[in-house]
Amino acid sequence: MNKQLSLAIISLIIGNTPCRAEMILEVIQVNNRPAAEIQPLLQPLLDANDQVIADGSNLIVKTSLERLAEIKSLISSLDSRQHNLLITVLQNSQTSADELNAAARARVNIPANDASKTTAAISGHVYQTQDKTTRANTQTIRTLEGNAAVIKIGNSTPVQNVQIYNSGYGYPTVSSNTEFIDTSTGFAVVPRLTGDQVTLEVSPWSERMGSRGVIHSQAAQSSLRVNLGEWVELGGITENSSQSNSGRSANIRQTGTSQMHILIKVEKVN
Repeated sequence: MNKQLSLAIISLIIGNTPCRAEMILEVIQVNNRPAAEIQPLLQPLLDANDQVIADGSNLIVKTSLERLAEIKSLISSLDSRQHNLLITVLQNSQTSADELNAAARARVNIPANDASKTTAAISGHVYQTQDKTTRANTQTIRTLEGNAAVIKIGNSTPVQNVQIYNSGYGYPTVSSNTEFIDTSTGFAVVPRLTGDQVTLEVSPWSERMGSRGVIHSQAAQSSLRVNLGEWVELGGITENSSQSNSGRSANIRQTGTSQMHILIKVEKVN
């Protein structure tokens, strides 16, 4: 807001305030976060006659002289520097959050056997076999805490549509056209950092093109609190299938299970 509008807000506050000698008005500048983000966090601290208005990078505070120092102290603690966060979402059919966290903890230090009593680093490794049906995709985005972020990658797949109809002349007529179908994978997220934990509002989705133009999709929407650097499973999808074939010489029965994990990890970066 410009200076004239700020003065108008102050005048409005003064005009709507009963004459009280103990009430004062002060404009407090915030440097690291929007004033509109801090203003609602101050409400639980205010008395009935107190008032705080967000004005761009300023907070206009009307309160008693005794409470002003307490409010300014809280504003100073809330006006901290925003951190960069690295958010990774993994959607896969093989690995669970427990396995990924175990792999991250596999690097340990143990005492060496030599006389110098130095330590030797032992690195753990996780090996995984995958078949051709394994599906996995990993996406990472860097954003400031408190800000909404979206990452999306997609494909446009041509699908041919064929129609056969009676022409009326005793033979069928065939017509075809090509249609492009879009599929995408990504996630939208709003992270809020509190100490070593992050509160997330996250919505991942995944689409892939199957045979005959069929789109296979999965999606989730969740609000949760996670520890920094730790994989957490948002959810999973398990599909069971069964198929039977009978012939003269044999009966064949096939069963299968398809499972997808949706995992997320948040790290603080410089």
